[in-house]
Amino acid sequence: MDFQEAYAKGNEALKLNRLDEAQKFFEEALQIKPNDIYTMNKLAMVLKEKGDFDGARELLDGSLKVKKEDLYTNYLLGNTYLEQGDIEKAISTLEHTVKMNPADRYARNSLALAYRMKGDYEKCLEILKKALEVNPADLYNKLSLATVMFELSNTSEAVRLANEIIKKDAQNVSAMVLLGRVAIDNRDFAGAQGHFNRVLSIDSDNSDANYYIGRICLETSTIEEAREHFSSALASAPDKVSILKNLGMIFMDKGMYAEAEEQFALAVNIDANDAFTLSNMGKLLVLQGRHDDGIQYLKKAVEVQPDYAFAYYNLGKAFQEKRDFPNAIYNLMFALNYEPDDVYAVNVLGRMFLEVGLNDRALRTFDQVLEEFDENDRFAMLGKSEAMEAMGQLEKALTILNHLRKIAAEDKFMVEKVDGRIKRIKEKGV
Repeated sequence: MDFQEAYAKGNEALKLNRLDEAQKFFEEALQIKPNDIYTMNKLAMVLKEKGDFDGARELLDGSLKVKKEDLYTNYLLGNTYLEQGDIEKAISTLEHTVKMNPADRYARNSLALAYRMKGDYEKCLEILKKALEVNPADLYNKLSLATVMFELSNTSEAVRLANEIIKKDAQNVSAMVLLGRVAIDNRDFAGAQGHFNRVLSIDSDNSDANYYIGRICLETSTIEEAREHFSSALASAPDKVSILKNLGMIFMDKGMYAEAEEQFALAVNIDANDAFTLSNMGKLLVLQGRHDDGIQYLKKAVEVQPDYAFAYYNLGKAFQEKRDFPNAIYNLMFALNYEPDDVYAVNVLGRMFLEVGLNDRALRTFDQVLEEFDENDRFAMLGKSEAMEAMGQLEKALTILNHLRKIAAEDKFMVEKVDGRIKRIKEKGV
C-alpha cells in the first residue's frame, strides 16, 4: 500500500467514525512519509477523539516543528487543550491562531468558547461580536452569540438572533433547538414542542430535539413517551455521557431515584473516571440511605479530581448522616479549602461543630458567615444563638433570636423555630 492509498483509507474511516481503523491507516501513511503534517494532523484528530490527548499534542507539536505557523495545526492544538480542560493554554494558542488569520471564524469561535468555559462572558461576547463585524453573514458565530445570550438570560436577544439565522437558513436546526429551549424556560411547552417537531421533520435523528421533547414529556407527566424520546436521543447522540448525566440530574431533581441511578450507572460504564457522574451517583445513593455505597463513589470522585469541592461537601453530608462527625468535619473543611465562599457549607460546618460540642468553634464559624458574607444570614444567626445558649450566654442568645424573629417575620417555619428557642431560654429563668 502506498502513501496516497493509506491516507485516503484513513480519511474514509475517519468520516465513518471508525477510529481504530483510521488510526491504523494514518500510522501506515506516516511510516511511508513521516513528516507529512496533513497526516499527522488527521492522526491527532483521531487520537483526540479517542481521549489520547497527550498523543494528539505530541503529533501536533511535531507538525508545528515541520511548519511552525500552520494555521490549521495551531487551531487543532488549541482545541485539544480546550477539550482537555487546559483553558489558559487553549486561549494562548487560539489567540495566536486568530492573530495569524483574523478571518478564521472557527478559531474565533473556539477562542470565544474558551473564555466562556473560563467564565469570562464579557471577553466571550467581545470575540463573537468581533467575528460578526469581520463577517456579518457568519451564521456559525451568530448562533454561538445567540446561545451565550440565552445563557446570560437575555432571551429577547437570543430569540432575535435565532430568528435572523432561520430567516437566512430555513434548515438551521440548531437555531430551532435554541428557540425550543427558550420556550421551555418560559414554560411554553406547546411552543417548544412545535420548534422541536420542526427540527425532527428536517433531521429525524436529531438527539437534541428528542432530548428536549423527552424533558417536556416529563414535565407533562407522560413518562413512557419521555423514555422513548430519551432513548432516541441516546441512539444518535455524539456524546452519550453528557445526555446520561443530564438525565440523571433531571430524574434526581424529580425524586425519581431508581431512574436517576440507572442513567448515572450507564454514564459510569462509559466513563468510569468522570468526577461529576461519580459525585452525583454518590449523592443519589446517600439520599436513598445507602451511605456506604455513596461514600465509595464520592471517594472515587475526589481521587479522580482532588480539588472537587462538591464531592467533598457530599462526603461531609454522608458522614454527617452516619453520625461520623470527625470525618464529616474533615471533608467539609476540604470542600471549603477549594470553595471558601460556599456560605451554605460554612453554615453546615458550624452545625457540625455544635453536634460534637465544639461550641466556641461553632460560634466562630457562624460569626464568619455574619461578618464576611451576610450580617442577616438567618441560619448563621440561629446557629450563633444555639452556640451562645450552649455556652451559657443566654442574654446574648435571646438578643440574637429576637432580632432574627423581626428579620424572618414572613418565614413561618423560621418564626416557629425561633419562638421555640426563645421559650426554651426563658424557661431557664432569663
